[in-house]
Amino acid sequence: MLTLNPASRYRTGRKVPKIGLAIAGGGPLGAIYELGALRALDEGISGLRLHQLDNYVGVSAGAFLATSLANQVTTSQMCRIFIGAPGAEFTFEPESFLKPAFAEFLSRARNVPAALLALVTEAIRHPSRLGHLEAVGGLSQVLPTGIFDNNTIDAFVSRVLDRPGRSNDFRKLSTSLRIVAMDLDTGATVRFGEADTDHVPISKAVQASAALPGLYPPVRIGKRYFVDGALRRTLHASVGIRSRRSF
Repeated sequence: MLTLNPASRYRTGRKVPKIGLAIAGGGPLGAIYELGALRALDEGISGLRLHQLDNYVGVSAGAFLATSLANQVTTSQMCRIFIGAPGAEFTFEPESFLKPAFAEFLSRARNVPAALLALVTEAIRHPSRLGHLEAVGGLSQVLPTGIFDNNTIDAFVSRVLDRPGRSNDFRKLSTSLRIVAMDLDTGATVRFGEADTDHVPISKAVQASAALPGLYPPVRIGKRYFVDGALRRTLHASVGIRSRRSF
């Protein structure tokens, strides 16, 4: 026999659940897949608004998506930008992110004379070492650390955030945003947006988080250099849990 019991009363003072979103890296192609998945969630789950959550964590390609959502840019708006739909807020030009890093090339070219002199000197003094790797180690000073100029990432994100109701300042957001990168010298994970790093512009943090070695040069912020946060871990969901506890 089916017995119906009255629903228990909602307890006053009960904490309201918090919802966070952690978006992984994956390069340009990964970002497109992730955006498609986010758009499907937005459309498929009634009442869900991915641009109005309590906290966001982004790394590498996911850093741009998390930054946009934290600034009230909807998945629909982002889709229109990426596909170049009529009426899109911006024109997305992938080729703008593939500009050669001329400044990096020039900087490395200045090291060529000194590196060659060191190599010749080593060959004269210790000819037996020419077959060893350390003999040509100095040539690393002339090799560029990245092929493309990632200052275009900083510029593009700054332009997206330069709109009413948006901010390039972590401290002025109405929600919690963490952008993950890796300290090049220590290998430590750095979470931009926390108390000791929230002074860094969001666009610069996104640039650092997406600085994939070999493709883009390391990004200097203060006296430190940062590279792609996905080198340590592709997804940093634990950062979102840590942020949630601080609410």
